[in-house]
Amino acid sequence: MSTPTLDRVLDAVLRVDAAYDIRFISEPGQRWFTRVPGAVLPSNFLSILHADDVARFQQCIASSPDSFSCDLRILRNDHNCWVHVRSYRLPALHQLVLCIIDISMWKTEDAALRRAAEHDELTGLPNRASLKKTVDQRLQTASGVFSVALLDLDGFKKVNDSYGHAMGDAVLVETTKRLRKLLGPEDTMARLGGDEFVLLFEGKNALAAHQALKKVLLAVARPYDTAPHNAYLGVSIGVAEYPQHGTDYSMLLKNADTAMYYSKNAGKNRVTVFEPTKANVDFSIKAAIHDGIQEGEFYMDYQPQYDMARQLVGAEALMRWRNRNLGRVGPDQFIPIAEEAGLMPFLGKWALRYACHQLKKFHTLAPDFVMSVNVSPVQFGSDSFDEQVIEVIQEADIDPTRLILEITESTLMSSQEKTERALARLREKGIRFSIDDFGTGFSSLSYLTRLPVSSIKIDKAFVTAMDEGGSAGTSNKKLITAMINLAHSIDLKVVAEGVETEAQFAFLKDARCNLVQGYLTGRPMAAADIAKQLQAHAEAIA
Repeated sequence: MSTPTLDRVLDAVLRVDAAYDIRFISEPGQRWFTRVPGAVLPSNFLSILHADDVARFQQCIASSPDSFSCDLRILRNDHNCWVHVRSYRLPALHQLVLCIIDISMWKTEDAALRRAAEHDELTGLPNRASLKKTVDQRLQTASGVFSVALLDLDGFKKVNDSYGHAMGDAVLVETTKRLRKLLGPEDTMARLGGDEFVLLFEGKNALAAHQALKKVLLAVARPYDTAPHNAYLGVSIGVAEYPQHGTDYSMLLKNADTAMYYSKNAGKNRVTVFEPTKANVDFSIKAAIHDGIQEGEFYMDYQPQYDMARQLVGAEALMRWRNRNLGRVGPDQFIPIAEEAGLMPFLGKWALRYACHQLKKFHTLAPDFVMSVNVSPVQFGSDSFDEQVIEVIQEADIDPTRLILEITESTLMSSQEKTERALARLREKGIRFSIDDFGTGFSSLSYLTRLPVSSIKIDKAFVTAMDEGGSAGTSNKKLITAMINLAHSIDLKVVAEGVETEAQFAFLKDARCNLVQGYLTGRPMAAADIAKQLQAHAEAIA
């Protein structure tokens, strides 16, 4: 082997003795090792080997004493460098010849290709393939519980349609930054594609993950100044827990996806934990809804609303369903399925008509009685929604100022221009609007002042949280007081729902809340029971 050949082909040639002390370095090798000023030639080969590669190098010598080849990392110019080493034994000298080629560039390119194959180009997050690999590896360890959360941004399509895909990409990058700050060192975040993300919570069951994801709702709810006019988004989240909700990647992701769609159908911008029993009965419920509509199995109950003098002034109409085979089915079960099956526009219109005709009857006893009717996101999204409402009011012949339509915050925020047109037209007719579950959808003050809203409903979760001990309860009371003051400052009334104790009622009264509803003052009841209370009051003041 001649030196010119070595100069052209090899970066370095070394001879080492039995103790791996370096006895010879070729001239190209001397230049290769000392390209940085001040660098010193190595004296022992093992001393420049990466610690993780020493055992492998010695194993190669032991298993192939005459010759071998392998890839190793050596320290060169204070940096680890990948090299390909081919070794030949010199028995007469009891030495090894090590022929070295620098392959760092190839290794770097391979690593870059692997990274590109397993990571999302836009956000740098692990992609679907990488997530599956991570979950599969995690499942092989079988070392305890973990949870998978599937996130889908609410309102992202509108950002793309209004401002273009470049702005949509900026929103996705900003979302990635916000969510990364909330993860623990053992947690994993991935992007499946589009506006879908997955969070893997190590060591957390579904309940613990649900608690952690409340911070995600808040993080996404902050305005995105990446858009020209501060876009507001929400996020619908579904959670599945290992091993309770699945023992492989496909089942966990499928069940998290199912739970996420329950969040979407329940009004968006919320977290739902997968419920196997609910998923199993979906098909039978969907079929039974069709029969129930035909058989007249749906009916209405009414949650009474009282002023702070405990005078009955109105009610919230609540859709109910009692099936001859399934028994009583809760709204949290049948409404999402009805929306998915495309039946909610029909049921929503039926509920509005039923409630308005009942309101007409209540007005014979109390002309100022007010009826609140919930409007689902699917129903509100209909192009003819405002026309349908006006038609029902005319048919029932009621005073439109006595009707309040309750709409969730996320519904109001998801279709701004269309929302404003529909609300404005109905407001001209005298119909009022209330934001349901206020505080859970994170509406901005600009929405409250721009849209024709007349009241807000403080969600039951805030009222219940007042009873917590210590600083938590105090903080929740301050928050409720702030909500009430904010609403009153812009001429909105406040309804507190879920009031169950005298202490809660007393605090709300002192805080100048306008109306309450809950088990303390009255459970949901039939129209006849509402009528009895109105009749008793009318007789008392006669």
